[in-house]
This record gives sequence, C-alpha cells and structure tokens, in this order.
Amino acid sequence: MIESYGTLAYFLFISIINFALVLFVYFRNRHHLVNRLFAISVIWVIFWTVSDNFLHLLAQTHTGLFWGWTTFAMASLIPASFLAFAKAFPSDQKLPRDFVLSTFIVVGIFFYLVSFTPLIVTHVSNDDRGLLLTYGALYPAFALYFVLCFGTSFYVLWRKYQIVRGIERLRMRYLFLGTLTAVAGGVTTNLVIPLLFRTSRFSWFGPAFTVFAFTFIAHAIIRHRLMNIHLVIRRGVVYLLAVTIAGGVFVSLLWLMTTFAFRQPRNLPLWAEVSLVLLIALLFQPVRRSIQTRVDRYLYRESYDYQHIIREASKTIGTLLDLQSLLRYVCEVIGRTVRPEAASIFVWNHESAGYKRMAFRKYIEDSSNQEVDVTVSEQSLLLSLLAHSRTYFLRDDVERATTSDTDRKALKELTKLGGEIALSIVHEEQLLGFIILAPKLSGDPYFAEDIDLLSTLVGQAAIAIKNAQLYQEVTLVNEYVANIVATMESGVIAVGTNGRVTLFNPAAERMTGLSAQSARSGLIGSLPVTLAQALEATLADGQSRFQPETTIPDTTGRLTPISYSTYPLRDHSGTALGAVAIFADLTRLKELEGERRRAERLASFGALASGIAHEIKNPLVAIKTFAELLPERFAEEDFREDFSKVVVREIDRIDDLVARLRGLAAPSIQPLSPLDLREPIEDTLALLRAQLEQKRIRLHRFYDPIIPPVAGDPAQLKQLFLNLFMNALEAMEPGGELTIDLRARSKHGTSTVLAKVSDTGSGIPESLLGKIFDPFVTTKARGSGLGLAICRRIADAHGATIRADNNARGRGSTISIEFPAVTAVVAIINA
Repeated sequence: MIESYGTLAYFLFISIINFALVLFVYFRNRHHLVNRLFAISVIWVIFWTVSDNFLHLLAQTHTGLFWGWTTFAMASLIPASFLAFAKAFPSDQKLPRDFVLSTFIVVGIFFYLVSFTPLIVTHVSNDDRGLLLTYGALYPAFALYFVLCFGTSFYVLWRKYQIVRGIERLRMRYLFLGTLTAVAGGVTTNLVIPLLFRTSRFSWFGPAFTVFAFTFIAHAIIRHRLMNIHLVIRRGVVYLLAVTIAGGVFVSLLWLMTTFAFRQPRNLPLWAEVSLVLLIALLFQPVRRSIQTRVDRYLYRESYDYQHIIREASKTIGTLLDLQSLLRYVCEVIGRTVRPEAASIFVWNHESAGYKRMAFRKYIEDSSNQEVDVTVSEQSLLLSLLAHSRTYFLRDDVERATTSDTDRKALKELTKLGGEIALSIVHEEQLLGFIILAPKLSGDPYFAEDIDLLSTLVGQAAIAIKNAQLYQEVTLVNEYVANIVATMESGVIAVGTNGRVTLFNPAAERMTGLSAQSARSGLIGSLPVTLAQALEATLADGQSRFQPETTIPDTTGRLTPISYSTYPLRDHSGTALGAVAIFADLTRLKELEGERRRAERLASFGALASGIAHEIKNPLVAIKTFAELLPERFAEEDFREDFSKVVVREIDRIDDLVARLRGLAAPSIQPLSPLDLREPIEDTLALLRAQLEQKRIRLHRFYDPIIPPVAGDPAQLKQLFLNLFMNALEAMEPGGELTIDLRARSKHGTSTVLAKVSDTGSGIPESLLGKIFDPFVTTKARGSGLGLAICRRIADAHGATIRADNNARGRGSTISIEFPAVTAVVAIINA
C-alpha cells in the first residue's frame, strides 16, 4: 500500500509540474499559435503520465490492459504535436502546410486508434521485477514513428537555431536542451529498452525526464521571456520561498542529526535539544537572507509603473533645450529606474569626429575619475552594430549565445567602456549617440521589461536630443550671423510682418543717424522714407527690389548716396516672415568715380588736343597756302574766286568743329521730366523721312504695348537719336534696313527701358568696338569722330548706359541705350 501511495505521489508530482507549465504557457499568452501548440503537446504528456500512473497501479487488475492501451494512445500524439510546435516556433506564424508534418499527424492518429487494439500491447502483468508488457506486431513500427517524428522535430529546431540570433537564439537553446533531454530519456526508458530487452521495469522513469524539460523551459521563461511570456514574481512570494527553503534545510539537518547522531531521537538529551534550538535561532535569518538574495538575483524583477515613468519623463524632456541639462536628466531617470552602477551618454561631436561622452554619472562611491574625456570612433564595431542591426547590445545575449567575431570584438569594446548594455539613440535612421549602462547595483540582469522601458525612454530622448542639437546649432548660427551683420560695412535692416523693426546693424546706424535701440523699438515708419517705402512694398507683394542709386538723409539732413536691395523673408514652407533691406554707402564710390572721370579726362586730353590740332590744322594749311600765293596771283580773277571759296569753306569747317566741341564738353540739359521715349524717336524719324525715302531705307519699329516713362530732356534725346540715325544712314547702302526696338524691362525690382537702333551697314571693326564712343574715333573717311562721343555724354547725363555691338546674324551693328524708368529716377538725378 505504501509503495502504491509513493507511486501515486510520484506521478502526481510529475503531472502537477507539467500542468503548471501548461498554465504558464497557455494562459499567459493564449492568443499566440506557438503557445497553444506547446500547451497541446504538454497536455498529451500529462495524459500519458496519468495513464502510465494507473498502468503501474492497476497492472494486475482486469483493467490493466485498458490502461496499457490508453498509455500508448496518449503517447502516440506527443511526437506529432511537438513537431507542429517546432514548425511554428518561434515566429508565431500560421502553421505551414507541410507534407512531412501532415504525414506524421496522420500516422500519429493512426497509432492513437491502433493503440486500443492488441497490435501494440497484447498483455499487461506485474511481478517482483516490475511491470511486464507483451508487445504486439506493430510495436516496432510505433517505436520507429516515435524516433523519426522526434528526430524530425529536433532537426527543424536545429536548423532554426542556426538562423536566429541574439535573445531568440538563447531562448531556443534552452528549449532545445530541455526537450531533447526529456525526449531522449523518455524514449530510452519507455521504447528502446522495452524493444531491445523486452522489459518495461524502467518505464516509470520516463515521466521523470519531463522535469528536465520543465527546468530548462521555466528558466527560459523567467530569464528570457520564452514564447513572449511575461512573468513577474512578487517580493512576498520570493520571501515565502526563501523561508520555505531555509526551513526545509533546517528540518533536513534536524532529521539527519536525530537519525544518525542519536540512535533514539525520541529521547534526545536536553542539552542537544537546547543546542539545536539555539543553532536554528542563530542561523535561520542569515541562511534565509542568503537564500533570498540568491533567489532575488535569479527571480526578482521590479514592477515598474511604466506609464507614469514615461509620462513624467516625456513631460520634462520636452521642456529641456539645453543639451547638457537634457543628458543629465536622462541619466537621472535611468538611475531611478533600473539602478545601474554607472550610466554614460555619448553624443556625436563634430570637432572630435567621433562620439564623445557628454554625460556620466556613477551611483556608487569609488575613487575613479568621473571627468575623463572619452571619445568613441565612428569606426567602432559596437557602433556599427547599434547603427545598422540592433537597438541594444546586451552582454548576456553575447555570452550565452554562439556569436561571431564581430560580436565578440564589440563585446570587448563594451567591456572597455564599463558597460553591461549599450542602447542606440537613433532619430530618422541617424545614430545620434548611444547609452552605456554598467551592471545593476542589485546584481540582477537586465530583463526584457528593463530593455522595453529603456528603449522607450531612449526613443523619447532621441527626439529631445535632436531638438536640443538643432537649438544649439540655431543659437550658434544666430550668434555667428549677428557677429557678421555687426561687422558688415553694408547696412542691414529687417522687419517683421507686423512692420516692427527686428534687426538694425551698426552700419545702418552710421548711415541713417538712428540708434539701433530706438529703431528696434519702433515701426517701419521711423526709417528713412526711401527704405521704408521699399520694405513696405516688399512686405505687400513679396517681391525683391533693387535700386542702384538713391539718397537717404540722416538726422542732420545730410544726404548719403546709397544703393539698396530688399528681399522677402520666408520659412521653408514659403510662409512670409518679414522683409530685409541691405544698403551700401556710395559716398566713397562716388569719390572714386569722380577721380576716375578726372583721370579719364586727363588721359583723353592729349588725344583731344591732338585731334583738335589735326582738325584745325588742315583748313588752316589750305588758307595759308592761298594766302602765301595771294601777292603773286592777286590779279587773277579765277584765283581770287577760288581763294574766297576755300577760305569760307574751311572757316565753316572750323566753326562746325567748334560747335561740336561745345556740345561734347557741356551739353545744356534742362531739368529732367517724365516723357514717353517714343516721342523723341518719332520726331527724329519725321525729320529724316526725306533721306530715308531717298536711299530707299526700309524702317522697322518694334515697340512694347506699354512703355514706362523715362526722365529726360526732349531736345537732347532728339539730338541723341538724330546722331544714331544719321550714323546708320551713312553706314548703309541704298535699300538697307533700319530697325528700332523699344522694350520695357524689369530686373531685381528695377524697371528700365531698352532702346536698340540696328542697321545693315558694314559694321564696326572689332578693334574699335571698345573705344567707338571716344572722341575723334570714327569709321568714316571724312567723319569727325564726335557724334557717338556726344551720344555717350547725353546718355550719361540721363543716367543711361550705351553700348555698341555688331549684329550676330547678318551685316550691320546695333547701338543699345538702357534708360532707368521714371519710378524713382527723377529724384535721384535731380538730387
């Protein structure tokens, strides 16, 4: 009877262990296919264990054969269900449609049905040596099915073990070792020995091997969350477990002493009882604490208020823009939660071209230097793993798994940095930095929930670090720009969309006479009118403007010549932020231009004097020649008539030359007024109509529909175009073409009017193009060379530019004159 109770207790213990495993695996994550398949396979193990228990207890009764059949029937479904689990593990995907799996399931169901016939077991008995079974004809096939199905299962697991890495590989290792030990032991005691030696006396050992599987799998669940099972063991449970173990130790010690030291335990001496009680009282608490410490290190994990920690950390992190303050706070949060011995945060540093330790904190007292600068090269293998393949690098994962050389070298780098785990700080696929955490103060490993919390915290910190870096960059850029603006020779004024001045540099103070403090406290209306109107126009239409020359008064009324540009300020989305005006003082430029003109006049004075001497000398020579012959030939009437004609002609020539020189030196230009440039052009063409018709010149006009007015003197502009048209007529043969092109142009917010006069004559020699507007430079045999020089002088007086070009296609040349439009020119030139 006692033996029966012992057998019952033995099998009951095995069944309870397996049942507990089913509860943990299934009910902790019952929605996952892998957990359900594993629970099904363990349930069949439980049924097999219970059936085997009744088989051993009732082998000699009339129901013994039934329990023998039931035992084999329950066992027949274990291999097929375990193979289904192996096929699905660890990805939790749909069970694959696999021929091998389907075949073994069909075979398992077949043997399940056949097990209730004499084809597997024909007789059950029991003798002094133990359980005796007489096997049927299909028993060898049943054993072969077991071996092949389990062999296939472990082959599948082994292939997957070769593929997976990290924590998944470690989980699979424990699962593989535990199930392999249980299956090898069970198959040996319950199939191989009975098949070879025709005895089942060792079959009751078979269920005991499931304890090995339970141990390995429980360890993988507790330490590595096998099958994603999250197990949290409370402090009270750990304390009760430690007390129970300590009590068991002392009870066992007491039993050993009373059994072996004293042959009559019921008659213990008083001193022995007192000694035992004192020994237990003195050693119980130290032993209990020691056991609890070890159990804590293995089982205990702190239960975080996950949401509270993340919520508070996010709230605070979002308010920190200083990078150092942010990194110190992250170290503080990590120290309060997982409690490492030390924490370091490395952030990319451009100056050192590596990841520099920007924050470091130790949570234990020692004499080591905490302020040593540490920089990790971007070529580090640890950083390469963190940047490209892993969010964290854990020492336990590497040490407990078969790793590559890269992992081992990275582990050495982690050890050199004093870390147990490294976590990457990644934002938009860019490795901003990483965190190194030393081992925990408690000695506990970093559990999965620790890593989950740290990963979430690091994710929040990554965004904040990026923002802090951008803020730091913006601050540096602002300081850099402010220093540049402050040292610029050009004035810079910026205004917001509300018209308030936001920037006023020292150069602007110097040119306007306004102080930066008073300007920045006022609106745009406090600025000089010229700049204020330009900025207001840019704010209104968002267009840039450029004025090559104008004047602004300072506070004393002194006018300063300037050129300015205005530009709209926009953000990356195109939203208007304001406008900026940049203006330069032209006072020195004006002085240089005056000096240049004086130098040019001095340089051309010699050429002018030489030209004048030449032009006057020719008629004087003719007059002198006739005057020298006059005494000898005065009586000749023909000579006197010729003399009078030559003298009048040559004096008229000198007079014409003097008139032209007077026009070249100082053209009398009246105050400029707005006019339509088409008017002087058409008036001049009307004067030349007879000559155009006489030479059969074809006239082409191309005018824009809208031509803005220009500031000019009508008389001088007629003189300008008359000279150009006359030059064109003289350069062309009869039947030529004269083209007049008049266009309105706008560039950088400045409007101009471009007039082009093109002919089909012989063109201008390339050697003369650069100096065709100089005095006495001409391409005509009897030309004075003053016509184009007068044109340039009139153009300069109107603030226009003039240039000469040969036509790109065909014969002839083109003279281009570009006049500034009247928008702001009258005030400029009259000033």
